[in-house]
Parts: sequence; C-alpha cells; structure tokens
Amino acid sequence: MSGRKHCGAMVSALIGCALIVSGCAAGMSPARSDTGRSADAPASARPFVFRTRTELVLATSQRVVGRYRGSYSESGFTQDNSHIYALDGSGGLTAMEVRQGAVLPGRVDCHCARVFALHGTTVGWWNEPDSLIQADLRDPHPTVRTRITLPSPDPIAPGAVVSGPHLLAAGERVLVFDRVESPPGASWGVNHLFLVDTDTGVVRALGRVEGVNTAFDRAVLRPDGQAVAIAGRIRDGIACGTARLLHIDLLNDRIDTLDPPVASACSSLEDLRWDGADLTTTYATWESRAASHLVTAVWNRSGARWERRGGGDTLRYGSLAPATALELRRTGSAQPGTTHAGDLLLTTPGRLQVLAHDVVDVRLPHV
Repeated sequence: MSGRKHCGAMVSALIGCALIVSGCAAGMSPARSDTGRSADAPASARPFVFRTRTELVLATSQRVVGRYRGSYSESGFTQDNSHIYALDGSGGLTAMEVRQGAVLPGRVDCHCARVFALHGTTVGWWNEPDSLIQADLRDPHPTVRTRITLPSPDPIAPGAVVSGPHLLAAGERVLVFDRVESPPGASWGVNHLFLVDTDTGVVRALGRVEGVNTAFDRAVLRPDGQAVAIAGRIRDGIACGTARLLHIDLLNDRIDTLDPPVASACSSLEDLRWDGADLTTTYATWESRAASHLVTAVWNRSGARWERRGGGDTLRYGSLAPATALELRRTGSAQPGTTHAGDLLLTTPGRLQVLAHDVVDVRLPHV
C-alpha cells in the first residue's frame, strides 16, 4: 500500500511539471519494451498544444517545448505548422515558434473572438462590419485582406429582422458567412449562408438552410477548401434541443445532414474539426429530466462511415501515429452547456500515460 501512495505522489509531482506519467495509476500497464518504443517513434516527435484554464502548453509525447501562463480562449497551428497562435480573453493574439517554443515579439490586439489559419504563417479574423484582416505572425502588421458587402437574404418573412454577417469559417480561398433571419426579439431563426472568394470578394449566396432553427455557432473548412462542416441545433422550446451536423459540398453547393449514429433528443455539438479528409466531432447527449447524466462521445467520419473514438467521457481524440493517440477524458462537471475539462492521456495498445489535468482543449498540427 505504501508503494502505491509513493507512486501516486510521484505522479502528482510529474503532472505538475507537465511531464509524462505512466504505469502508476490503477489499471495502467507498465511501459513496454523496444517494440513499443519503436512503434511510438513517429508520434514522439509530433508536436501538439493543449490549454488548461491557467496556461497553454506546447509539447511532444516526450517533452514540454514551452509553457505559457494565462487564460486563453483559442489556440492552434499555422497552416505550415511552424508556429502556434493563442488568443486571450481580451482579444490579444500571441504567436510561439514550434521548434523551440520561443514567444514571438509583437502581440496583436485583434479584439476578435476567433482566429483562422489562412496560409503559411498568416492568420485572419473578422473586423466588423465589413473587413477580413490578416497578419503574418512572424512580422505582425495587420492589413485588410478584403472588404466584403453581403447582400440581404432573399426571400425573408414579412417583418423579420436579419442579423449582421457572422464569419463561420475562413481559408486561403474562401470565407463562409451566416446571416440569421428571425422575428423581432426571437431566440430562433433561419440561417442564410454565403460564400465569399477571398481574392475577388465575389459573393455566392447558398440561400436558406432548412432543418435548423438557431444560429450556427461554428464551422470548419476541409483542408482542400472543397467542403465545410457546420454545427447546428434545433431548438425545441423545452430548453433541450437537438444537435445537427451539416456538410456542404462547396463545388456543387450541396447541403447534406451528417449526424453520427447517436439517438438523443437532447444533444449538442461540443467540437468539430478535420483531420485531413476525415471529420471528427464531439457530441454531448443527456436526458431532459436528468441533465447530470451527460455522455460525451467523439465520432470520426472517414468516407461514408462513422467510427466512435474513446468512451462515454471522451472530449477530444486525435491520432499522433497509427498506434498512438491523444485522448482528453472528462473528469469535471457533467452539466450540458458548460466548459468541460479532463485528463489528457497518451494512449498506445496496453498503455496509458497521463500528461496533464484540468485540460479544456488540445490541438494537433494540420495534416
């Protein structure tokens, strides 16, 4: 028993230093032999970045590259994977170099809610009412990439109010905007989608989106820029609601529903991202009369097939190599609509390694 207590103390100390911990917690197998280390070799060098409520950490499976104190609302890799960016709660944008973890000079006060990786080391953000701003993180002097004027949705219901443009997703060549049509004072509405060519500013209206009656809150472009996935929600009037996942073929302007095989009248999409051509999403489901019975599940879509990753407490899942993955498992609040946090684990067959506690998100480089 004393040996187990000593092991637990060592684990806590190592986690506090953001080092890898393995083989100590109950049910975890010890590190395996040379074959396992050889299989892990491609994963050991691949960087990733994760956020807690108090810091940002850039690491590989073998070492911490850099730690950055602060409260960040968003982080990610530039398109060329040479830098990471971090957005704090005041709208300040900071960049770090991936190889050594050095913080770049020239913090940008973008006063924005989201940042989009456009190309190379250049990122962009929406500046109301009509401008996409971009900046190269290596020499951040923000400039206007393009000015955009969206047409009014047509048709709209008599007496309806139309919101201003909301930038859902942005890439090197295309921007995806949403405008919401709703009765005055209503919390529901009809989404109207627009595509904008970033080089010419030409706008293409996709029209009304049926089957979703609340504003879209997030979308992600496929790396090749030919498709976009959008998180939607159907309001039911009972403070529950049902998640909807839409897929838009941008070459043919075709909109399809791609909900994974989960059946729940009470659900929400907690995360949405592309891993190459594969789409990964985190669904949260619960019962209307027992909201504390929350289940979070990560689903991956490859081709036309859905496959579940992790268990009923998994928040994020990403592959570092064919046999090595990062998994974020929920340990905190089980209430829907809150920020969920958990333990970040490195998983290989027969082995788990705890990387950190109280993690709210993890990001991998672009494929």
